This record gives sequence, structure tokens and C-alpha cells, in this order.
Amino acid sequence: MHAARSRQKHTSRLSRSKSSSRSRSEAFLGIFSRMAALSTYSLRARYIFPIDRPPIRDGSITISQGRIVAVGCEPNGECHDFGDVAVLPGLINAHTHLEFSRLARPLGRPGMSFPDWLREVIRWRDATPPQDWDADRDSAIRQGLEVSRRCGTTTIGEIARLPWRGIEQRYESMQGVAFLELLGLASARYDELFGAASEYVEARRGKALSPHAGLSPHALYTASPKLVESVAALSARTRTPVAMHIAETREELELLREGSGPFREFLDELGAWHPDLVPLRSTALDYLKLLAKADRSLIIHGNYLSPHEIEFAGRQSERMSVIYCARTHAYFGHDRYPLREMLDAGVNVALGTDSRASNPDLNMLSELRFAARHHQDIPLETILRLATSHAATALGMAATLGTLTPGKQGDFIVLPVSPHEPADPHELLFDSAQSVQQVFRSGAQIHTTNI
Repeated sequence: MHAARSRQKHTSRLSRSKSSSRSRSEAFLGIFSRMAALSTYSLRARYIFPIDRPPIRDGSITISQGRIVAVGCEPNGECHDFGDVAVLPGLINAHTHLEFSRLARPLGRPGMSFPDWLREVIRWRDATPPQDWDADRDSAIRQGLEVSRRCGTTTIGEIARLPWRGIEQRYESMQGVAFLELLGLASARYDELFGAASEYVEARRGKALSPHAGLSPHALYTASPKLVESVAALSARTRTPVAMHIAETREELELLREGSGPFREFLDELGAWHPDLVPLRSTALDYLKLLAKADRSLIIHGNYLSPHEIEFAGRQSERMSVIYCARTHAYFGHDRYPLREMLDAGVNVALGTDSRASNPDLNMLSELRFAARHHQDIPLETILRLATSHAATALGMAATLGTLTPGKQGDFIVLPVSPHEPADPHELLFDSAQSVQQVFRSGAQIHTTNI
């Protein structure tokens, strides 16, 4: 009888809790509906994190016509107090491959060699019948975009596979850059790949299309120096960003230096190694110098850049960035990531999730918290910039995104915070398991959770 009363009380409390949650959710949805009809509105929060200046206690942000018009303590227009929350810019995922988004877990096993992992990727792709490739890829991309949006990511740097036609439909809800992947070392592939790159860029040039066009000669072992040089020249002429996987593994650097090792064996299996196209004793720096001629370049991973190469990237920081994929880096058991050294050298470092093939999820907030735990010598405010202002710079979108600055696009997220007051307000974001509660893009609410 006592157990029955206990269950009845628990059920009653649970019912009241659910009812209260529904009431709060309905109230907030009502607010969002009213806000959508307003040209100007303000949100008040316990903390505003503008990024380009210190956090603002009991601050507000004012949006008008989808743009930020004021950030501070005096709201304008109809104001809605969100209480114990933080407002910060929409998160930016500077590098991912959304085609893997339907995977339930990473491929292979933690700590495996990179060539062995690539074999797993090939087996996974071969398991899908060719007639289902397009539908499977498109479904995965839609799923990845939806998950990213729910997690507070408003902008993405995506590696998009050929063919390029139909990219607008494939990524219709994505804001960011779709880097067309150019993969093929053989000299016979050069005309095909560079032709596709040129067509893709020219078809979208001067048009207000989303996502923006980008190019991605895939990696040191799949794109010839000739292709990289041509893509960099095309980038400079058309102001198109370029992304390339560089110094991701020791095996790839051994391949460049000696023309041998596990990567050579892997490429020989595929009939994809062409030593006449990659001079022996090549280094990552040779490719960095080629990419420095591009309008803007993203060095993906850079796990094993030498001190000299890091210094080079630092000197090019206005137009060259390095993208750190923290949890993917840990999955492969790489050496300690030289994040401190890169930042000290002035490198513009941004964060990316890479893909579900090597990362448990696409959650940029989790990526930030992971990076903070593994780089405790770096201030939290600096870590936060890796997925906001630094990432916007990497994608060439810093004029409109990455900070809560008057004049910029109204992209921001709302995150619940605990009631305690730490010495550094950033701890409220990082020392927490809270998830994103609301997501806004161009001032419009595009996601909300139960409150």
C-alpha cells in the first residue's frame, strides 16, 4: 500500500512537471510567434557573450529586420526576458562531411591506423548498391543538417562530393560553404577535376546562392601539386575559399618524404599511387606555399605540422586557417595537438567535427567542451572563439557572422546556465552538460526544445 501511494505521488509530481514543462514551452512558442511578426525585438538574458568584447551581465540583444542593431543593457522594442540563460553567436562548424551522418558510431576502432580506417570507409561505401548512392547520401545530408541545427550550429563548412549539379537542392537549408571535393591523383583526372571546379565556381559566381561555393583538392595523397596550384589560382581569381586535408597523419608525411610506408601500400592496393606526380622529399610546407596563393585557404587537421610550417601558417593568418577536429584527433590516438603553439604563432585556428565516421556526433558544443578539457592551458574565452569568430574568419564570413556585433546577421543561440556565479562567466558554458535551448538565424527562431 505504501509503495502504491509512493508511485501515485511520483506519478502526480511527474504529471505536474510535464504539465509545467508544456506550459513553459507553449509560452515560449507564443513569444516566438509574436517575435516573428515583429520587425524589431529584444531579448534579455543573464549573460550575453558578444565574443568581440567581455560577457555582459544582465544584458540584452536587439534584432531588427534580421540584423543585430544593439548589444548591451538597454533593450529596444518589445523585450522578452529569458532569465537564467546565456546568449552567444550561432556556432560554426568549419569542417565536416555530412554524407556520413547516418552512421550510428564511428567506423573501425579507436587508435587504428589511418590507412586501415580508410579501408573501413571503402567497405562501408561498397555496402550500398550504386543505384542507392544518391538517395542514401541526400538522406544522410538532411539528417546531418537537422542534427547540426538542433545542436546550435548555424553555419557549416561542408565537403561536398561530385557531381556539383544539384548542390543547391542537396544543401537547401544549409548556410555556409560547400567545398567541392576534388579527388584523384592520376594525370588523366586533372582535366576532369579542374573542369568541374571551374564550372562549379563560374555557375555560382556573382549569385546570391546558399551555400557559398568552395573547392577542396582532397589531400596530399589524392591531389597532384599541379591540381592544387591551378585550384589556388582559380580561387584567387574568383575569390573562392579552398580547403585541403594536410599533415593529418605521420603515414602521409612518410609517403611524401620517402614514397613508401603504410599509405603507399594502401594506395597501391587501389592502383591510385602515381609517384611521378609527387616529387620525393615533398613536405606539407610545399603545399602550404601553393595554398597561400589562394584567396582563402583552410588547412584541415594539421595534426603534424612542423614548427616551421606552423610559423608559416601564422604569417598567413588573414587568409589561411587551420581546422582542428578535436574528437576525431583523439579517436585516432594522434600525438598531442599543437593548439597552444599554433595560437602563439598567430594561426587562425577554428574547430570542426569532421564526420560521424570518426566522431560520435556533430555537436559543436560538445566539441568545444572536449577541446577545453584537453587544453586547460588555454583560456575558455579563446576556446569559444574557435567555433565563433575564428571559424567565421576561416570561412570568409567574418563580416556578417561569428560575433554579436551591431550590423551583423542575427544568428545566435540560447543556452540555459546554472544559477551560481563563477569568477569567469565562460565556465557557465563549459562546466555544464546543458544543451542548446533555442537557435536563431537571421533573427528567426529555427529551433526550440522543451523548456
